[in-house]
Amino acid sequence: MTGPDDSGIDGIVEDPNGDFAAPGTVQGTIDRARHYREQVLSSIPGLLVHRGGRVLHCNRPAAQLLGYATPEEVLALPGVLALVSEDAAFAERQAYEQCLAGVTREDVRRIKRQRADGGVQWFDQLLEPVDWGGAPAVLETLAQVRPQTGYTQMPHQWQLLQAAIDAMPNGVLMLDRDIKMEGANSEFLRLWDYPPGLFPPGTPMDVMLTYNHQRGDYGDVPCGPIVAELASRFLVRCVINAERHVPNGRILDIRTAPRADGGYVVTHVDITDRKRIENELREAKERAETILKELRETQQQLIVQEKMASLGQLTAGIAHELKNPLNFVNNFAELSGELLDELLALLGPLDDRMNAADRADAEDLTASLQSNLRKIADHGRRADNIVKSMLEHSRGGGGEWQTADMNALVDEALALSYHAVRAQDRGFNTELERRFDPAVGALNLVPQDVSRVLVNVFTNAFYALRKRQKTDTEPDYRPRLTVSTVDCGGTVEIRIRDNGTGMTPAVIAKLFTPFFTTKPTGEGTGLGLSLSYDIVVHQHRGRFDVSSVENDHAEFTITLPRAIPAVSLGERRKT
Repeated sequence: MTGPDDSGIDGIVEDPNGDFAAPGTVQGTIDRARHYREQVLSSIPGLLVHRGGRVLHCNRPAAQLLGYATPEEVLALPGVLALVSEDAAFAERQAYEQCLAGVTREDVRRIKRQRADGGVQWFDQLLEPVDWGGAPAVLETLAQVRPQTGYTQMPHQWQLLQAAIDAMPNGVLMLDRDIKMEGANSEFLRLWDYPPGLFPPGTPMDVMLTYNHQRGDYGDVPCGPIVAELASRFLVRCVINAERHVPNGRILDIRTAPRADGGYVVTHVDITDRKRIENELREAKERAETILKELRETQQQLIVQEKMASLGQLTAGIAHELKNPLNFVNNFAELSGELLDELLALLGPLDDRMNAADRADAEDLTASLQSNLRKIADHGRRADNIVKSMLEHSRGGGGEWQTADMNALVDEALALSYHAVRAQDRGFNTELERRFDPAVGALNLVPQDVSRVLVNVFTNAFYALRKRQKTDTEPDYRPRLTVSTVDCGGTVEIRIRDNGTGMTPAVIAKLFTPFFTTKPTGEGTGLGLSLSYDIVVHQHRGRFDVSSVENDHAEFTITLPRAIPAVSLGERRKT
């Protein structure tokens, strides 16, 4: 083992005063750290053996160094981390885990330990994996900090200054005007995980930066440019703050301040715990915002369901009220037809007593009556079918999710809407073009609610077609509504395009706003598209897209997912 006064180490030159001059190369700094390690081993060290945090062995020198009377008191501690101060626990736990995994570190670590009396003391530490009782364990060697030879030869006031700097809770690095190291405290060595004795006073800053690069601090980048860039920061004489992640996992806030004599004071504050708390608070805030978003979405769904339930009850009530008079109309039309046939059978023998003109008039009247009764019966049955569709449209067991054929649902809603418009305006006709994709198949949805959406969009399309038909001066204008379904894999698109009046961008911007309507007073409530948007976007997690050109066309695209995502808000595009 090389003694403290030997000078046969590469890169290290002994000066006449017995101290070691600052090495000029990285290899010289590494050799100096190895020499310091041999000095530590030459003294009587304290020995600790532990595994998984549990102390297995402690010799008497280790107990005395830590301020305990006997090794048994150390063995009685809850774990080896009870000897470690809170701010150093993270780095020590990481070092123990690496050592237990078989990673051997040749140089010395500067660490601090909690003494029995509650004080903190600095030690030089060596870690080595060993086999203890047939299982891997950590052998920890502790020795008192050895002062550098040059420090003992300093004047007393400088020794006091060095002792004060060494006692500071933050890492301190002193640099002279030539960017060479003047001194550093133990906390600086611990935070950067530098071996004690690695960088003596006089070490150039570029040697320290090159050492950092060689151990991988700066990643896979060329050494020269990064060292030159970091060293150039000291050319600007001002206070500089920076944040750095060091190899042992700590996050440091580094503050470089110029001194009046041309040198620098570089302080290092460990902000790892603060960053961890900030990250936890940010994650907690994000979780809270996600939960709030889910609650708002759930609330919106409940509101939509309540609206749909009320609308369904209203529709069902109206349909029921209409069904009773329709039953009377249909029944009495059928009965009147039968009575007319009986009357004609009774009056048949009297035909010979009438002249030709009267007989022609009677036949004309009876033919008209029979034709009218057939029309009443036909239209009564048609109205009855419409009422039945309205009842089916409003019924559905409280908005239950069911599997429904999408093409059939769209076709049924189209027929219902067209019948309703034709009932209001007998002179209205339009060309209906159906382009149904057979691959669409069945979807899991609330059929009654989706049917309401489709009826609403169809009704608005027919309104736009009728309006343009009445106001358009083009003689060759022909109303046309194109309805298509498209299988898009995970989603299904329903496209409804009309060549009606279209919409301006200003109207599209407010299209889904509750109570907004372009229809005259009394013809629209402004709730239809708002409710439809809620059903598609919030209830079914789909999309409601609108594109339009005024006086040319309007196209609504409803996109419904085949599988409803757990948490997702749909959106609409307006083009």
